[in-house]
Amino acid sequence: MLFGFCDNSKGDKRIKNTGIPKYLLLAVTIAVIILPVSLSNAQTAPKISNEDFKRLLRDISEYGGYFPSDNWVSNEITYLNVLGALEENEIKGGVYIGVSADQNFTYINAIKPELVFIVDIRNQNRMQHLFYKSAFELSETRAEFFSMIFSKPLDPDINLNKDGNIAEIVDYFYGAPSDRTLLEENKEKIVDHLATKFGIEVLGRDNADLMYVMTTLFKYNMRITYNGPQRSWYPTMGRLLQMVSIDGNYQSIFNSIEDYRYIRNMHLQNKILPVTGDFGGSGALQMIAEFLKEHNLTVTAYYTSNVEQYLLQSRASWIGWLDNVKNLPITDKTVFIRWTHDGRGYNQATRLQWMKTFIKNAEEGRYYSYYDLISLDYIKN
Repeated sequence: MLFGFCDNSKGDKRIKNTGIPKYLLLAVTIAVIILPVSLSNAQTAPKISNEDFKRLLRDISEYGGYFPSDNWVSNEITYLNVLGALEENEIKGGVYIGVSADQNFTYINAIKPELVFIVDIRNQNRMQHLFYKSAFELSETRAEFFSMIFSKPLDPDINLNKDGNIAEIVDYFYGAPSDRTLLEENKEKIVDHLATKFGIEVLGRDNADLMYVMTTLFKYNMRITYNGPQRSWYPTMGRLLQMVSIDGNYQSIFNSIEDYRYIRNMHLQNKILPVTGDFGGSGALQMIAEFLKEHNLTVTAYYTSNVEQYLLQSRASWIGWLDNVKNLPITDKTVFIRWTHDGRGYNQATRLQWMKTFIKNAEEGRYYSYYDLISLDYIKN
């Protein structure tokens, strides 16, 4: 059961047994939200109330599906390399769509969108983002945030400089002891926060996924990697937080209190919506597109990681993905942020591509393989 809403355990794309398609239910959601909102500025997102937040997550999300890894943190050591190109090409505002976990926050901070959707086929990813959302909202400082997600108490005799860089925070949490009692207390805080503020009841599969997220972060903390325990070929969270961009600067949103506060405020305004959805499916992305069109919003950037590598393995999924991309409201300056590699994880790069270029290439049948996708027509970083 997802958030205590309905049982879609058979993957049905309809709510309960009404027989009403989700896009009609979403239209009701849109009507409720849009009435008090002025659309004089076409790129101003509507205010998302706590009730709207719950409703949108419920109505847009699919039941979810399988992915072969947990994706606790990024494994993309090149993820910062596009920040200069984003700024140079003035990729700002609008709507950001992303996938997976932590790297989205850095891209969101760089682009400063009006609204964010995180779309991932794993229900676990949505629960991880709801855990992060709650931790952001309940934590005024970065140290408090990491104390909550790792269940490591803050030592009152150690002053973590709130204006310092991320290195001292990482060092502290590498060495600080974990506290299982605090883990249980934090689980109660998160569940209570979601129930009290949003009316979201964490039940069934959601409860299991949330507990899996929290206990894994508790167990591995700063040492956690892409698929769980530390492995030499995956960067740890501690390393990712301290990576620098091409110009040699820390760029993680946790490096400065100002960047942290920006993401925290986005969460407090309910502007980051994590939903469960299949890139090649007929649910979440279609409903996001309808929502954006109703509000005269356009997508500015879509971070896909390397999801298309898997979509290309199924003709139906690839065609569904192309249809979903073409249905999104975009501009001439809408970009994909794509992590690419040679198919085995080597020769990694993170690059930008104009979305209209991708659509044109796809319509001309130029993408026969993943190699074609990662080779053709990218913006120079």
